[in-house]
This record gives sequence, structure tokens and C-alpha cells, in this order.
Amino acid sequence: MSTAVSPAIAPPRRRAAFAGWIYALHPTYRLVARWAIIAIAACVAFRASLFSLAATSRAESLGAYVWTVPAAAILVAIGVARRHRTELPIHDRQTDVIVGVMGFVLAVLLQGVLMPRYALYFNLLRLDLLAMWLYVVCCCTVLFGLRPVMRFAWVWGFLLLVFPLPYQLTVASLGGGNFAAGSAALVIAGVGTGIAVGRTIRRGFWGSVFAWIVGFAVLILIDSTFTDAPLQVYQEVPALTAMAVVGLAMFAAARRGMPKQVLERKIEPLAAKQVWSGIPMVVGVAVVLATLPLPADTTTAAISRSSPAPLVPGRPLVTPPTWSTVATRDFNDVNRLYGAKAVLVRQTMVADTGSFRWDKLSRPRTLVVDSLISERPFSFGVYPGRVLYGLTGARFSALRPVNLGMGVTGQLASVVDDKLLITWNALQFAWGNADLAERVTIFAVDDHRPDAPFPTPSTDLTSTLRTLLTLLFRGNAVLDERTPTFKDADLLTGFGRALVAAQSPPAAAS
Repeated sequence: MSTAVSPAIAPPRRRAAFAGWIYALHPTYRLVARWAIIAIAACVAFRASLFSLAATSRAESLGAYVWTVPAAAILVAIGVARRHRTELPIHDRQTDVIVGVMGFVLAVLLQGVLMPRYALYFNLLRLDLLAMWLYVVCCCTVLFGLRPVMRFAWVWGFLLLVFPLPYQLTVASLGGGNFAAGSAALVIAGVGTGIAVGRTIRRGFWGSVFAWIVGFAVLILIDSTFTDAPLQVYQEVPALTAMAVVGLAMFAAARRGMPKQVLERKIEPLAAKQVWSGIPMVVGVAVVLATLPLPADTTTAAISRSSPAPLVPGRPLVTPPTWSTVATRDFNDVNRLYGAKAVLVRQTMVADTGSFRWDKLSRPRTLVVDSLISERPFSFGVYPGRVLYGLTGARFSALRPVNLGMGVTGQLASVVDDKLLITWNALQFAWGNADLAERVTIFAVDDHRPDAPFPTPSTDLTSTLRTLLTLLFRGNAVLDERTPTFKDADLLTGFGRALVAAQSPPAAAS
């Protein structure tokens, strides 16, 4: 007796036909298709991060060096791919899926949980780039297999250079400026060339040495000839030029008298036919990551308006009426963090007369005013006040907006230092534009004696590292002040308005 074929059997046959068509493709086409899926999924999942990096580059930030890393990684991957394949084909996909799922979960936690914890240090750490790196590694594990990924382990390790904190610390230790930024970026060339040509330890060592030599030669040429070159030229051109020149030279030397093919190995076919079943997982995680927002960028929001007068680095602020400047000090070392021409001017201002409103003994109050002018205003967000003043053990309150008049909005905060047993109230505002801006910070201390301590600017980032570790293991709450006291809020507000008005030309002030 014949029976009708159930319609439910048709879809598996169609899927089988589709799978047969996929596996009938040339291995090169399947390779390109998998990489296209990974690239599209990564761009969708981290589109906000890519837009943020583009804004970083336009703002002449040190973080623009990140674009050099993937370009260099392509050269490194070509060098590694030329080596002979040693691993056996694996048909079991369970390990690949398990490792991929664990990595995807970690990427989501990194983007959705850890990054908000470090929101204040977002531009300094860029944990979203680490999440992107982890996501791409897991995509390759799922779609290619764990063993092919491990064969390029040095390349994946090289891509970890997108984590910007070591680079930022290196530039600061070298003195800041474009030349220091280019010198620090040569680490990419040295490490990358050593991996790319390193068939042996000796060959990798000399490849790295030659890359450093060529890179510094190009960097010195740019610094002496093209003095107005953008920061990205210093970061990218010497490093990529060194890798390309040394890599091609050592390749040509090793292939003397032989055919010179860049990729002379054939593309191996798929070892497991379940590779394509991982696509829904890759797409699903991309959708989840795409819904996780980046921390709000306060760099441009902190700049209230254009400056009322031309900004000149190192020039003190005009003292407001009824106040006198009793001491002035320049901190030139801040150029390590805020650019080559950045100068912080500290002015100690004392009221001409005392008042019972601000002191129960009617003593004249003392305020400290720090004005920092930088050609890299983006660095204000990379190195906020907590970093500049090394307030690792201090607890900060939430910021309160304060209207200082003339279109300027300040941010008022209470800072408690448990080591010194002292409380500061701080008022901060900034004005200027994307090319040149000034950040002004005003401190008042609850100790009204003349020798009361105030926070001191410092370019030592060791305290910042301690703060980051504290946040990692103990959370945001340990550095938050939940019950702030703003004893000097009225004093700082009135002084801030007078200070803003004093910097404006008479016609603008009226």
C-alpha cells in the first residue's frame, strides 16, 4: 500500500541540498564566505565602537594608534600562513562549540558588565575593543575550528595590542608628544615583524631589530621634515613601513633563486561538515552585543562654549574682583598626558576680606585654581581629574551641574580623602573647541588654615593602576561618596561666576 510523502520531510531534503551546494564550492570561496560573515557580524555588533574610534582619530587622540594594529596583523598573518601546516584535521566539533560559547559569554559580560564599571576610564581602557577581539576569536573558533585558530595563536596574541593602556603608559613615560607616540607605536612593528618572519628564534630576533632600525629612521625623517604632520602619520607610517620593508626584504633573501609566491600553500578543505551550523550562534551573539551601549562620552559635553578670549598655554587666569592671587606655579609635566604644548597653571587665590558665611572665625578663604590648556581636548576625557591628581583612595560624589553664567556650565563634586581625613569641594568647567580648549578646576578645602593640603597634579600613573585594580575587585561603590557634603557649594558657585566674568572682554561681560 502506498502512502503519501509527508510535507514535513521536504525541508530536511532542501537543507541537505543546500549543504551539498555549500560543500561543493571551492575551498577558497568557502574561506571568503566565512570571513565575510565574521566581518559583517563584528561590524554590526561593534558599530558604536567603530564610530567612536573614528571620532577618536578625528580628535587627534593617542587612541588612533589602534588602526595600525589590524593593518599590521594582516602582514603578520601572511607570514604565519606561509609556514607548513602541522596539525591533523579534526572532525569532532564539540570542543570548538564549548570554547566558542564560553568566549561569547565572556565577551558579552565584558561589554555589558565590566565596561560600565570603568565608565570614567572608557577612553583610557577601551574594553569594548577587547570584547571585539574576543568575539572575533570565538567566531573563528566556531566557524573554522580550534586547531586552525591555535595555529595563528601568535597573531591573535599580537592583536591584543589594541588594548590601549600599555600604549598610553609608554607614551607618557617617553614624555608625550608626537615623537613619543610614534616611538611607542614602533612596538607594533618590532613585535609584528618578529612574529611574521620568525621561522626560527634567531630569524625572528633579527627581523625585530631591523624593524626597529627602519622604523626609527622613518620616524626621525618625518619629525625633521614634516613637522606639521598629523599625529596618525607618526603612529602609522613608521610602523607599517618598517614591517613592509623588512618583511619583503627577508622574504626575498630567503627565496633567492626560487619562485617567489606570497602564499604557496593550498587552502585545506573543511574537516568537519558542522561548521556552518555555528552561523546562527555567531549572528545571535552579534545582535546581543549590538544592543549594549557604550558609556556616554563626556569629553565634548564638558566643553560648555568657545573661550571668551584667545587661549595661550601657560597664561594665568584673570583674578576676579575681591580676590588676590598670592602664588602662581606652572606644571609643565602634564604635557606627558595632554600633549606637547600643554601647561597647567596653578593659582592660589585668597579673598580680600573674610566673611562669617564661609568661615566661623571670619578668616579670608583660600581657593586653588588650576587652568590647563591643551591642543588635544579629547585627552580631558582620557585623563579625568581623578587620574591627574592621583586621588586613588578618595571617594567622589555624583556630579552636580552648576550654571556659571555666560553659557558656561560647571560640574560640582565632593571629594573625601580617608587617608588625610579631609574633604574638598571641587568645581570644574571647560571651554574652547575641538582644536584648543581649557579646563579649569577650582578647589576649596574644609580645613581653612593657610597650610591646608590641596590635591597636587601628577603625571605618575601608578596610582591610576591601583585605582583600576580597586574598581575591578571591589566595585564602583568603594570609590563613591553616597552622602556628600557641599559646605562650600555657594562659595564656589559665586567665585566661579566671578571668575568666568573676569575672563571675558568688557563688551562680552556687559
